[in-house]
Amino acid sequence: MEIQGIEKLIAAAWITACVLITPVLFIIFDLWAGIRKAIERGEKITSNGLRRTFAKIAKYYNVLLALLVIDAIQMAGFWYVDTYYEHNFPVFPFIVLIGAIGVGIIEVKSIYEKADEKTKRQTSDVALLAGELAKHKSDPAELAKAVAEYLNKDKEEKK
Repeated sequence: MEIQGIEKLIAAAWITACVLITPVLFIIFDLWAGIRKAIERGEKITSNGLRRTFAKIAKYYNVLLALLVIDAIQMAGFWYVDTYYEHNFPVFPFIVLIGAIGVGIIEVKSIYEKADEKTKRQTSDVALLAGELAKHKSDPAELAKAVAEYLNKDKEEKK
């Protein structure tokens, strides 16, 4: 086995490791921005946001690890062809890089969302609930049903 070929694999492994670390950094930046926005809105900081952050990390890395398997096959094939047949293909984690860029774009968008967007969304939800309550003010069963639907919708959005 040629030393230069092994060096290419080692370099590709380091690049892959760096690419896989960057989504965590973007997620941490988004968490920091979320905490800052919550403070601006005067909200109490709870562990719910941290749980959502860990769930987000798990979802992103499920995809990134699947892409990594594809990239590992691709890089091993390119390394083999380069080493034994002297065809020069780049041994580089292209697919994982594209996935990490996608995660970065999503997180940057989330970071730049305005803090008042969430407040506006919550205000419109409360206005809709008030409208439903006004419609059913004479029927306690319908009133309770409208409140329960609102609370269940709020729980589903937080998941």
